[in-house]
Amino acid sequence: MFNQYQIFSFGFLFLLGTMVNPVHAAGGWMGQDTLHVPLSWCVVQGSPAEDNPDVNGDTDTDAVIWRRHERPTDNIYINATGITFRSAINDVWGTLNFPIIDDPDTSLGIEGDMRGEASATGGLADSTEFTDLVNNCDTAWEDLGRAGIGVTAVNVGLLHDVNGDYVRTIGWGGCNESTPGTCSSPFDGRIAVIDNHYKHPSVPDRSWPDGSTSLFTPDPLDQLVAHELGHALSLDHRSNDMAMMNPGQRDNSGDGNVDNITINNTEQGDLRSNAAEVPGLETDPPGQFNPGRFLATRIVDRTPRNKNIRKHLDITSVRATLDKTLGEMTIGTHLYGLIPRDEEMLDYWFFVDSDGVANGIHAKLRAEIEAPGTKFEGADFIARITVFGGKVVAKGWHLQGEKLVAFDRYIHPELQSLVMHPHFDPAPKEPVAGVAVNHTVVMRIHNKLVDIKADQPFRVHVLTARAEGKVMDELVNREKQPGADFILEDPSFPHCYPQDVGVPGETVKVVIEKLRPNAPIHGLLGPDLVFKGKTDDQAGGSIDFPIPNDTATGFHLITVGVDDTALTADCVVEVRKRR
Repeated sequence: MFNQYQIFSFGFLFLLGTMVNPVHAAGGWMGQDTLHVPLSWCVVQGSPAEDNPDVNGDTDTDAVIWRRHERPTDNIYINATGITFRSAINDVWGTLNFPIIDDPDTSLGIEGDMRGEASATGGLADSTEFTDLVNNCDTAWEDLGRAGIGVTAVNVGLLHDVNGDYVRTIGWGGCNESTPGTCSSPFDGRIAVIDNHYKHPSVPDRSWPDGSTSLFTPDPLDQLVAHELGHALSLDHRSNDMAMMNPGQRDNSGDGNVDNITINNTEQGDLRSNAAEVPGLETDPPGQFNPGRFLATRIVDRTPRNKNIRKHLDITSVRATLDKTLGEMTIGTHLYGLIPRDEEMLDYWFFVDSDGVANGIHAKLRAEIEAPGTKFEGADFIARITVFGGKVVAKGWHLQGEKLVAFDRYIHPELQSLVMHPHFDPAPKEPVAGVAVNHTVVMRIHNKLVDIKADQPFRVHVLTARAEGKVMDELVNREKQPGADFILEDPSFPHCYPQDVGVPGETVKVVIEKLRPNAPIHGLLGPDLVFKGKTDDQAGGSIDFPIPNDTATGFHLITVGVDDTALTADCVVEVRKRR
């Protein structure tokens, strides 16, 4: 493949001209739609991708992080599953770079590292820093434009143990589960992976920063990210040496590189059905991109961590999700820790103001149902989910005229667990299971009872309280007020459209849209740069996209990105031999 320093025999980008009607390459993926899953990447301050990005010729942070989903997409996922991964950056946002987030704990290791050793049972020995990093990432995406799109992904330096010693654990991935072993719908996946500086064979010095020369097995395909995304989409570990989901990385061919990337038929089916339930997903039938089934927004609690209360009483974030197919609203209160089974009865309160009108359920009516005191006004719906002994029960009320009407049987409560799975280099001798690190208290309700509309703001407030009504924590917005404004909308992603199949050594016309007007751009086939050019004054245009001579037949990811940003137009081209 070409790299950014080579000149192409078929020329640079030829002009981006007038937009034409998109006609995607015929056939789709195996007669099915391609599924595009967005990743909300964050980069930890001090990790090599932020501090000194230089991997395989990429010398800026956005480019290094782009490759982390382009390599596994092109080399592992697209031909086996019809799934691609893309940047979650939207064209309607003002800031278009992957967020750089603070390292919440620099007392061990160096800045950019994370405590992430596996416990004897396989789980995170201590999930505190991981939880803080995810919260920092969600906060950054909320400030950027919208949190809760796709899978939250964090690029860290290395992982260390309680003593600050680096470990052979290289990543973590998982999702919220209400039934053990199955991600809950809609999916809420998270991953954390060590920096490519320590894994990509192009890096001349991959030794650890403590002076150790203990290197990891080179991973040119970013199997690490592929594996953790498998967990985020509900796959479990599999012991086969060739399997992508083997708990460790393996070099089966003896060439010195990681190569266990196989996805079997069962995993293929699971990945496609699970990816379809990720908020922000787009389906790609011939000639168009369609938004997925779920709309979601996550708001982070802006109250500083209260170390005077136990972790399971501390709200970290709240996610609201609308299932457009079933007409179901889901509101989940994500907690800092796990609720002990022997904990006394706890109440988690949900207040929803669907219309933004202040004259909702007033204090006198709230007192009738023994709701805790709150400054949040205007709620037209209140629910209480009580948790005890691992069980959950719900009660709800909505306003009709001047009265509260109960509708308990229409609320479906869940206690979900964020279950995280480790990945190792080298592979462990024994199978490793995932372990829960946080709980989310979830309320499901038919949307006709709350009447939340897409693209229209609404407000939500949540409280944690003891059974006697003592408030322990509440959601606070960035203005330090109770509750937060939510809006549910489909992401506005740029797109590209190949007009035909690609042939090695030739070009294929590709239409692009929704980038930036008159902006310098570059295009990649998989992770490899093949052209540079410029958009037209309508933020799009038509390009003659080169297909290098050594391109393998099959499906390939096309990424067209605006220089010095994380804004990309993504699509898939099928490459065939010359007719």
